[in-house]
Amino acid sequence: MMEKYLDYSTGRVLFISPGLSQDIWATYWRKPSGALKRVISPALPLRRDRDQAQRDLDAYAAAKGWRKIEA
Repeated sequence: MMEKYLDYSTGRVLFISPGLSQDIWATYWRKPSGALKRVISPALPLRRDRDQAQRDLDAYAAAKGWRKIEA
C-alpha cells in the first residue's frame, strides 16, 4: 500500500508515483493545477523498485517527524 505524508511546513501531501517512463518511481507532491512536482532530495532518489521508493519516503518522513495521512 502506498503511504502518503503531510509536510506540515508547506501543507503538501507527499507520495510515490511512477514517472513518465512508468518504470521509475519517485516522490512527488501535487500542484494546485493538478500537475505532479518531484521532490528533489538525496534521501529520495529515483528507484526502479516501488517498494524501495516507499521505504525511502517512509524513512524521510520519519526523520522529519511527519505522520501518515489518509488521502
